Amino acid sequence: MSGDVDALARALAAQPERPELRFDLANALLAAERPEEAAAQFRYLLERYPDHVGVLTNLGNALHTMGRHAEALEQYRRAVALRPEVAGALNNVGNVLMALQRPEEAEPYLRRAVQADPNYAQAANNLGGALLALDRPAEALEWFRRAMALDPDPFHATFGAAIAQLTLGDYRGGWRDYEARWRDPRFTIDVPDYTAPTWDGGGVLTGKRMLLHCEQGLGDSIQFVRYAPLVRQRGAHVVLQVQEPLAGLVAHLADEVVPQGKIARDEPVPAHDLRCPLLSLPRAFGTRLATIPAGAPYLAAEPARIAAWCDRLGPATKRRIGVAFSGSPEHPDDALRSIPAAHLLAALPDAEIHVLQRDIRPADEAALGPVHVHSADLTDFRDTAALLACMDLVVSVDTSIAHLAGAMGRPVWILLQFAGDFRWLRERTDSPWYPSARLFRQPRAREWETPLAALSAALTTIRHPQ
Repeated sequence: MSGDVDALARALAAQPERPELRFDLANALLAAERPEEAAAQFRYLLERYPDHVGVLTNLGNALHTMGRHAEALEQYRRAVALRPEVAGALNNVGNVLMALQRPEEAEPYLRRAVQADPNYAQAANNLGGALLALDRPAEALEWFRRAMALDPDPFHATFGAAIAQLTLGDYRGGWRDYEARWRDPRFTIDVPDYTAPTWDGGGVLTGKRMLLHCEQGLGDSIQFVRYAPLVRQRGAHVVLQVQEPLAGLVAHLADEVVPQGKIARDEPVPAHDLRCPLLSLPRAFGTRLATIPAGAPYLAAEPARIAAWCDRLGPATKRRIGVAFSGSPEHPDDALRSIPAAHLLAALPDAEIHVLQRDIRPADEAALGPVHVHSADLTDFRDTAALLACMDLVVSVDTSIAHLAGAMGRPVWILLQFAGDFRWLRERTDSPWYPSARLFRQPRAREWETPLAALSAALTTIRHPQ
């Protein structure tokens, strides 16, 4: 590809008056993953050809690649204004509006795109994504399936269909289609090149070394590590590979635990005969809503650590509530799922508040005031679990703290964004994964007033333990 760029650059230097050479060079730069340079060439052309749809579109593509979505939207909309019935231009607008987390605006553009070209698989898939973000999973599933029928390699649409099915509680089809994630570079970029076969739930495991490995976030590992004892019950020697902060907390669930700061291709893989990613275990066990292994708590804090924390906190004079108002800022839905600390704390009057998360954002620090913050003392999840065990109640957004409280069987009230993650299903105030959880849902995107008011009102109905 660099050869194409170099050749086109030489040709353009020799004949700078030929705009088609500059256009080809800009496209080659974009294909070579040099979007900043490509954008400069497209802007040069745009000054001379302001109504050139191809230049507008590809400048939008370069800006989109750089994460400058609002600027990309401006260029895409100019292209649509010039060619209002071109399916690709309409899809571009819808796609960048989704990147800006504006699905309500994206939907009409994507519908126009599939009307303009009924065989446009990418637009059908993107429309499914918009409908999923609008909390309409049944409609989304129809469009994902249409995209699957149109696309010869439909792993994006198959993964979307999985999310829609899991959201609707169809675990048979959902867990099956969820395996499509392994065709997506977002899920495979940091995963080692395993050579052992993936366990699908069958066969005799007695005497086999089974590697169960994490693949996504801390909350995912906490939720699905519950399956490790079930694999041991089948006779396997379980080697559990989890994120380093979790290793000590989950050690009792496996025969060996391999802590990983992050699974990487250049790290040694523990010896094993079979392996299974943690989020593939529900499929291997044929999990349905009625058979989720959600009995006794499967994680617990060490008694000595609990005693140490409770001594440090001293006697409680009010209801003791542990809170988590934000998760990882790298999460794609972080702006939708996290709450400003001030908003959450205002809904928790007359309580002794303890922050359970370790990382505090600068924008939230000023709101913490009299709140107890323990960031410096939370070295790993064993400390977090012990502090959590000293709480009467945990109130959390959808992050690892919520999963930890649920896995420990502690009372946890979870604030969920509109069109929340598939694991929380829809239109429920409880969770089949965590019997001790109570769910408070947004009625519309970015509207926290309603669930916070409901949570605050619910607090008045429970008494402080004496």
